[in-house]
Amino acid sequence: MRKLLSVLAVAVVAGVGGCGGPTAVGQADRFTQVGVSMEPTVKAGQVITVRAVGREYHPQRGDIVLFHPDGGQWGETTKPLLRRVIGVGGETISCCNKEGQVYVNSTPLEEPYVVKDAPRGMPSGQSCGTRDFAPVQVPTGTVFVVGDNRAGSIDSRCAGPTPATSVYQER
Repeated sequence: MRKLLSVLAVAVVAGVGGCGGPTAVGQADRFTQVGVSMEPTVKAGQVITVRAVGREYHPQRGDIVLFHPDGGQWGETTKPLLRRVIGVGGETISCCNKEGQVYVNSTPLEEPYVVKDAPRGMPSGQSCGTRDFAPVQVPTGTVFVVGDNRAGSIDSRCAGPTPATSVYQER
């Protein structure tokens, strides 16, 4: 059985690099962001350092994680994606009030990192469409992940929660 490793973005670095799988818990690795989904936090082409963590890691709201999409609504990419966790198993996530604010268990979520450019009620570009989505009960063992740039992100709004086991694993 493969040992589960989660990857948590821990620092932004300069330079050029690619994505290689971590080989040991705590080992640092580099990942190059290829799209605009996490702007302004992580820009397209920016290289970040990620740190592998072991089974004792439990995703928390606000974490930026690297994960392997399972196809389907995530598209045909085989490369890992970088997104922010806004919901974990057992929580109910919904959007939005008139300002476009996300709710977790009926409580407004403060998201100072979000680009407020995704229109409400209208599809937008290469993304899941609008910022609005119906309430989603996040199943146990999954995470609800979204891009900080909601107008340029394919994420759990359209693809649904992703299994926590899809968070970066040792290969």
